[in-house]
Amino acid sequence: MNALDSRRDPSAAAAARDQIRAASGSLRLGNKRKGAAAKPRPGESVVDIDRCNPILGNPFILQNHRDDARRAEVIALYKKKYDADIARGGPMSAATEKLAERVRAGERLILMCWCHGAPLDKPCHGDLIKDRVEKLLAFTCD
Repeated sequence: MNALDSRRDPSAAAAARDQIRAASGSLRLGNKRKGAAAKPRPGESVVDIDRCNPILGNPFILQNHRDDARRAEVIALYKKKYDADIARGGPMSAATEKLAERVRAGERLILMCWCHGAPLDKPCHGDLIKDRVEKLLAFTCD
């Protein structure tokens, strides 16, 4: 549809606006800790990505959240596992693609873990998931 079509047919213009609105989903990271600032906002759907999530959770354990060297290790281990899964089209890949589909459909998602945002504001495996979803959203075959 082009601009001329929408001027001739008001319903076409409305459909175009609805399509734009439907594509206006969002994705951000949140923090599950009590008192954390990055909490769900009205209208956002929560997706837990902590260890309770058997597919997207990071199975590599960080015993001390103040240990930045170990944090980097567990994120690197997760990245290796995540990248391998993406390459073979495994369950992590499918779950990531499903997140992208939800955002494309206009859903506003918040990925909840324990690291991101205040009070810790530390790197998180969720950064990898969010980056991958954003890459999927940016890719088009026009």
